[in-house]
Amino acid sequence: MNKGQQQAVEYDELFTPAYAVKPLLPYIPKNWIIWECTSNDNNIAKVFKEAGYTVIETHKDNGIDFLKDGLDFDFDVIITNPPYSKKNKEKFLQRCYDYNKPFALLLPTTATNGVERNKLYAKYSIEILVFNRRVCFTGKDKHWKHSNWYCWKLLPPSNSFLVFHDLNKKEVV
Repeated sequence: MNKGQQQAVEYDELFTPAYAVKPLLPYIPKNWIIWECTSNDNNIAKVFKEAGYTVIETHKDNGIDFLKDGLDFDFDVIITNPPYSKKNKEKFLQRCYDYNKPFALLLPTTATNGVERNKLYAKYSIEILVFNRRVCFTGKDKHWKHSNWYCWKLLPPSNSFLVFHDLNKKEVV
């Protein structure tokens, strides 16, 4: 494991503050079952449960690895803050699209960029609930990050949109 991978794994247990979860509440119907697929006693599940939602919590440590395992339950939406070491892994995003159900992933703003992610966004689309301030994640110490909810089939239509375009750096001006 290289130094960058080691640092990413070190920040896997930074927890989402409740104030970063609450903006999603208006977009999730009360009768939906939420799957928090990387839960380890966190605020995402807690906020939704306190608001009266049904939440299924799984974590690789309690037997269900989101990236590998099949499911024996039904759900309506995936809502999670993926482990930091997985956030920029297209495999995690692709797995969400593969379920063909709405999702909301709390990701760093830099998740908007990237060749492979952009291919996925262009193929399936993406909706982004943008925060006007950075989120302070809790865990090992205070860790501030520019983050947004990256969603699919969840947010209402808006007059704002993103267009993803491939840059050809070999092109001569």
